[in-house]
Amino acid sequence: MNASNGFADFAKKFNDFGNQLGDNIKRVFNEGQGPRRIRSSSDDVLGLDAEAFREATIAGNDGGELATYVNEKLICEAGVDFDSRPMLAFYACRLLNPDVVDYDRLLNLIQFRLDDFVESDYTVVLFAASARYNPSIKWLFNAYRRLGRKYKKNLKALYIVHPLKWVQVVMTAMNAVLSPKFAKKVKWIDTLSELAQAVPINQINIPPEVYQFNTTKEAKIKIPAHGRPPSRFFGVPLERLMGVHGEQGLPAPVADALDYLYTNALEVPDLFRRTPPPPTLQKVRNQYEAAGHVSIAYAVWGEHVAAAVLKTWCRELPQPIIPPHYYELIRQMPDPAQHPDQAAGYTRDIVLPALSDPPCVSLLLAALFGLLRAVADHSAINNMTSAKLAAAWAPNFVRSSQPDIDISMCSVTRFSEAPLTKNNASDDDDDDDVLDLSGGASENRPNVVTLARLMIDQYQLIFKPTLEAAEALAKQQVQRASVPQKPPRMPVGSTEALSAHSGPAPAVASDEDIAAVVAEMGNAKLSGQSPSRVVTAEDITRRLKAEQEAVICNANNSAPQGKQSDDDTDVIVVGNF
Repeated sequence: MNASNGFADFAKKFNDFGNQLGDNIKRVFNEGQGPRRIRSSSDDVLGLDAEAFREATIAGNDGGELATYVNEKLICEAGVDFDSRPMLAFYACRLLNPDVVDYDRLLNLIQFRLDDFVESDYTVVLFAASARYNPSIKWLFNAYRRLGRKYKKNLKALYIVHPLKWVQVVMTAMNAVLSPKFAKKVKWIDTLSELAQAVPINQINIPPEVYQFNTTKEAKIKIPAHGRPPSRFFGVPLERLMGVHGEQGLPAPVADALDYLYTNALEVPDLFRRTPPPPTLQKVRNQYEAAGHVSIAYAVWGEHVAAAVLKTWCRELPQPIIPPHYYELIRQMPDPAQHPDQAAGYTRDIVLPALSDPPCVSLLLAALFGLLRAVADHSAINNMTSAKLAAAWAPNFVRSSQPDIDISMCSVTRFSEAPLTKNNASDDDDDDDVLDLSGGASENRPNVVTLARLMIDQYQLIFKPTLEAAEALAKQQVQRASVPQKPPRMPVGSTEALSAHSGPAPAVASDEDIAAVVAEMGNAKLSGQSPSRVVTAEDITRRLKAEQEAVICNANNSAPQGKQSDDDTDVIVVGNF
């Protein structure tokens, strides 16, 4: 059978599928039979360039209300999937009346929204159920055709949840005829339990209408634990890997990736925006977890695998690099666009010391952002500016029990300037995750993307104290290694001193023992045993002042007056504030 006959047979079978479906397709493609709507916004901007057309379409004749609705209600950011790709959620239940809304303009706004994500790998979750208004088949066909290669190339998966039969039939037909390759990316999902197997649904704001429809499919949503066996590197507390003060150095996944990327990947296009196949990433993880492992030869795997391992390792830390009780502290940062010097000073003196609990966090951030600054310096070649790098990394720094707050903190788009009519913030100041981010004046305040971009652009200014501390720590370790270890001195007359001459030597706590105790104290604090609250700049100032006073006090009491002992050169001060 030749190709023409094969297509004719397919068309005949498709038309014979149902007379009603065939009649609807013919009707909507006839002129004058489309849905009644207001005059297209594109009629007012003929002859303008692409940017002018975009601005005119967003503003429209409603002051941009439809654009705001699309960005905040219809298509929403939804964190990252299991492979660290940004997710978008599309809610069909929030589609507006086609008799009132210009769906041509709506399609343009959807394209503009996707433009913020299509340059990197991304995932879309479409909730198709409970739609009050369904777009016409003609509109779906136009949308499918206009969302061309630019939007489909980096789309790694399209999950259609609770699909209607007619949508499944139409999309399957269009995929078979127009894009068989794209058809492989479409995943049909019947229940939310099935969706939870594919993406982390705890990062998606699912409307009540979707939950209600899901009850007709299953009685209970089953969310997999995604538990992993005990790990040597991934999901391990940072202080256990680096030491509380960073005395153990960078963990192997970080050190290996940094070394390879610094040497081979500074000019690689779209670094940190491409994700390798999941089986490849899992192989590298397995090599790290193997007993007796030393390092990974990334020359075998390539730059994007090293970049993905680095992001995955950061995202899976038990305590996120930016805990939720510091969100408001970041929101209070001066706007870097208007006050760059004040914003950099605030980040260096307030934000970075706050995040440095334990202190090894600041050393990790200095290493990560040193690489990001080097990549940004080659943006003319690799197309990775500081803004793009910040957008790619921000979702890996945050995690709380409220996905909408996390999404707002790492959003790549600016928030609406229109004030909200409802404030759902809690009055409970002791709630770790509930923050007041809904006020109209707060919508354009800085977030984690702003902070990350500032740390890249102002790297030397912000991380100068951290780099100096790291250099001093390295010198201290070299001196300690070159000097023979002496037994610790004990106060004269103590029980330990008396028994040292007549019995076995007493047990002495080593640096590793101290680090383990501090790690346990930190884990107990993180486990919720003590109530937490939003941290302010005043809290950080008091903590730093207390640490400085502790250092001075310890220095004054470390040796008899008039003589400084050589045995007290290495003093580790642990402040529990």
